[in-house]
This record gives sequence, C-alpha cells and structure tokens, in this order.
Amino acid sequence: MLTLSAMTEVAMSRVPNLGLADAMRRADCSNKRLAERVRLVAQEEGVILRCTHVDVKRWLDGVQPRSSTAGFIAEALSRKAAVRFSLEDIGMAGVVTPATLERGLEYSDDVPDAVSRLLGITRRDLADDPLALEASIVPTAWVQPLLTWLLSRAEPLPVRAGAQASVGESDVAAIRTTTQLFMKLDFQYGGGHARASLAQYYVREVGPLLEGKFTEPVGRMLFSAAAEVAQLLGWTAYDIGRHGLAQRYLIQALRLAQAADDRMMGGRILGNMSHQANYLGNFSQAVQLARAAQEGSKGVASATTMASFLAMEARAHAGSGHDPSCSRALREAEKLFEGRNIFDDPEWISYFDDAELAGEGAHCFRDLRNARVAQEFVGRCLELTDPVYVRTLAFIRFVEAATYIHQGEPGQAVALAKQAIELAGSLKSGRYLRYVSDLCAELEPFRTDSEVTAFRELVSRKYPSLKV
Repeated sequence: MLTLSAMTEVAMSRVPNLGLADAMRRADCSNKRLAERVRLVAQEEGVILRCTHVDVKRWLDGVQPRSSTAGFIAEALSRKAAVRFSLEDIGMAGVVTPATLERGLEYSDDVPDAVSRLLGITRRDLADDPLALEASIVPTAWVQPLLTWLLSRAEPLPVRAGAQASVGESDVAAIRTTTQLFMKLDFQYGGGHARASLAQYYVREVGPLLEGKFTEPVGRMLFSAAAEVAQLLGWTAYDIGRHGLAQRYLIQALRLAQAADDRMMGGRILGNMSHQANYLGNFSQAVQLARAAQEGSKGVASATTMASFLAMEARAHAGSGHDPSCSRALREAEKLFEGRNIFDDPEWISYFDDAELAGEGAHCFRDLRNARVAQEFVGRCLELTDPVYVRTLAFIRFVEAATYIHQGEPGQAVALAKQAIELAGSLKSGRYLRYVSDLCAELEPFRTDSEVTAFRELVSRKYPSLKV
C-alpha cells in the first residue's frame, strides 16, 4: 500500500538529478544541511515539513518531490549560495515538456536568464533527455537572435553580491585552452567523441564561474570564453545530427557573446548557424545569417574571420544554385584572405587556413555541378590539409567523388569514396554519414554497374543504419 508521501512523488525514471547535485555543490551544502534549511524555509511559510538527509538522497537519485517542497529546496539553496536557483536549475521543473524546452529558442533580454537557460539545456543533454536530443529545428527561431544581436549595444554584466568564486584572467585562459583541446578532438574524431565530457566541463567548471566575482574586463573575457564553449557544444550536436539541440545551444551562445560585447565571436556563432541552415536546405536563411555575421562584426573582425563569413554566404548561394552570387562572395573571401594578418586573428579561427578556404570552394562548385572548377579546389585542399583533420579529408574525398559522378565516371567516384571510408575509420559524425548516403543517392543512375553494386553492399555492411 502506497503512503501519502509516496503518492505525491513522481519518479523520473530514477535518473540522477545532476542539477540538484550541482546546485548543492555550488552552495557548499551537504544532504543533512540542506534538509535542515528546507525545513526552516517551509516553517517560515507555515508548513511543518519532516524531511531528513534520506529524503535529500532520494531527490538526488531522481525522485521528484511535490511542487511546494521543490520551491522550498530552491529557496534554501538560493539563500545559502547567494545565487538565485530556479526549479529548472535544481532539476525539479517537473517532467520536461516541449513548452519548457522551447525556452532555449528564446533570445533573452536578461543575461542571468540566458545563463540559466544554457545550463538547463546542457543538463538535459547530459541526462540524455529524449525531448532535448530529438528536438526539432525551428527555422523561424533564427530571426530574433539575428536582429537583436545586430542592433545590440554593450551592456553591464550582472553583479553577484556575495558570490563565492573569484574569477581572474588565469581562469579564462584555462577555459580557452580546454576548449581548443575539445575542438581538436572534434576535427579528428567527430562531434560524437567526448561530447559528454565537454558538456560536463561546462556544467562543472564554466557555468559556476559566470556567477562569480570579476572585474569588468575579466567578465567580458569570461563570457566570451563561455560563449565559445557553448558554440562548440552546439557545433558538435549539429555534427552528430541533433539539430534542434544544436540550434538552442547556438542561440544561447550568441547571447553570451553579446554579453561579452565580443562582436567577432558573435559573428562566428552566426556563421555556424548559417552552416547548419545551409546543410538543412534553408538557403535563404543561411544567406541572411552569414550576412548578419559580416555586418555585425564589420570594423572589428579580422580579415580571416570575415573571409570565413563570406565563405558561408558563398556556400548558401551555391546551395540555392545561384552561381553569380556564390562566385562574388567567394572572390571577396579570397581577396580578404590573401591580405590577412594572422596576428590579428583570435586563436579559435586558426583552423581556417588555405586548405579550409579551398574546401569551401570545392563544396560550392560541387553544389553548382561545375566539376572542373570543383576539382581544382579539391586538389588544393588535399595538398594543404593537415592529416590530423580526418573529418575534413573524408568530406573532401566525397566531394571529389561526386564531381566524377557528375562527369559520368562512377568507377572513379567509387574508388575515391572507398578511400574516404577507410580514412574516416571510427569517425563519430552524422554529417559524415550524410556524405555517404548522399553519394549513394547520386550513384542511383548507375545502380546496375558492378562497381557501384559492390560499393553499396560495402556501405550496407559498414553502416547498417543507412538505407541505401
């Protein structure tokens, strides 16, 4: 027979409550102390609540208390940490619904609210919440962040009265260095590699610093570094095919970049949004996002970063089949790139070198079905790309293979595609699998060719999730 207490609690599949555990850590509050503080808060409200460290352990294990108790818990932790915790922050907003998840698509006017939303998204990501992982992309949700960021001005950072953590330049440097390490792993092994570690790093190490004490200059650098981590979380989610989750990460990352008054970082995030929009076939929005990146960072962005934004615009024009606009944007990108000074560049744009620009050109002319020009870019890209960039090299081999299909040479295309598959190894990338499936679709007119048949059988064995 169920007790009254048991009947009023809802178990969320008994998934450990990471939000509550993190809030308790930040408040430096043990199970016993939290129980005491919750009883005191409840007493102030005229409620006699009999909870002990055992109840706290159950909450940490994933049991949801009644809503009034959850409010007492949030208040108790807020007082102890001198930081406002919402029910969502402590993992007690109830069963996640599409409505609560959609907050991640909103571009907040309030910096602390944006920090809270990003933390909530990351915790759901870590908990493998199906609604978060399978969230849908909402193309119209790109509009508000784009316009708001373009029209924004520098704003004061939140002041945390009584904050425990004191943040200095060395803390920001540590975030930058760690992010670069995760970025290299992404290039080499795909977005699915070490994603959980990156999300855990944000929740455990980066998020708490945003609620610390810092000077204005350090605060700007801190929010910029946090935006970089958030954009990488978005980028890696995009790479493994979690597009709705990626969109939400990138929107919140843009808000942090605005708080940092880092126009170049904001442009980078808009460039990533453009890349994703183009990949999903939203070409006109991809153009708008790439142009917003250019306009919003004009006079601030280095030549290299501006060239990367123009390359994104070129890719979007190519996707819609507009050769003149694509060629114009690509020529502008090349001109800027030729005159660049690498000492003006932030470290995060170091990946965008001659090889990367050539790769963008190869993709553009593949999409425009201009095989001869595409192959010229492919040759330059393969010649210059560092072997450590496994994903880039696999992608460009598939681009080259597609150009041979466009010239009616399926045998050569299959030979190159096999090289790409061997090169990719255990790459964890949904985008990579898309290249494989797209090439198989392009080979459809040559289905009866023996080499093509053998290749499709290879793909079916190696990637059974693909229907080819």
